[in-house]
Amino acid sequence: MKTKQILIFNLLITLLLIAFASTSLLAQSDLTASQVMEKMDTRDNGMTRTSDITMILINKNKQQRKRKIKNISKDYGKDTKGIIFFLSPADVKNTAYMSFDFDDNNKEDDSWLYLPALKKVKRIASSDKSGSFMGSDFSYSDINGITIEDWDYTFIKESLLIDDIDTWVVQGLPKADKKDKVLNETGYLKSLMWVRKDNFMLVKAKYWVKKGRKIKYLKVEDIKKTDNIWTPYKMTMTTTVKGKIEHTSLLKFSKVQYNKEIDDSYFTTRNMERGL
Repeated sequence: MKTKQILIFNLLITLLLIAFASTSLLAQSDLTASQVMEKMDTRDNGMTRTSDITMILINKNKQQRKRKIKNISKDYGKDTKGIIFFLSPADVKNTAYMSFDFDDNNKEDDSWLYLPALKKVKRIASSDKSGSFMGSDFSYSDINGITIEDWDYTFIKESLLIDDIDTWVVQGLPKADKKDKVLNETGYLKSLMWVRKDNFMLVKAKYWVKKGRKIKYLKVEDIKKTDNIWTPYKMTMTTTVKGKIEHTSLLKFSKVQYNKEIDDSYFTTRNMERGL
């Protein structure tokens, strides 16, 4: 009798799990492309985040330059503040970049760059945010993140396996009334994104750049849970011109920590000048 009860219990659990999985799949199938992008944008990434980053810049001749970076960010409700310090090599050491990302679309995001050679903090204008971040293939807008409300999203494919993981393929086009703003801030005419269905992580993207008619390819790898938060440990952005690789930037993350106490004094222009 006891064995039978256990079997019935196990069967009940199995049926519940199947029902839950079916409900989850049904819920996912009902999502619009815009809702997928919203879930990707609002997925859990902790209240605070710190990490070490190795940036590797690779030119078309495969010559490499390596940089060491410290990244610190903190959420303030729906707003986010972040600061990046370059630790090495000597030509970029003590350079700092800080950004304030505001949830209010009517409030322009702020960002600043400190160059130790000039001993001056420079505010980054919106028109400069589509430019290269410290000589990399990532732009300032790539680092800060885009405003998803400025884009129209549609499914190109609602199911495509990437490394045996199911993804949505979502196309993004600037909204008609936001086109000038999007081009000014990002430089992108169009985007194509592959988003994992199990955790809403971006794993792959393609960006059409207006200036120079270039195409950029993003690849996100080594995704795993840290402090129970899905975290990418490797990101590669490659810039191509007429199908040929012009330049590649690789970001490798280590010592990733979430939800540790971070003092608000980190996010000041004075701290940018002072450094770590």
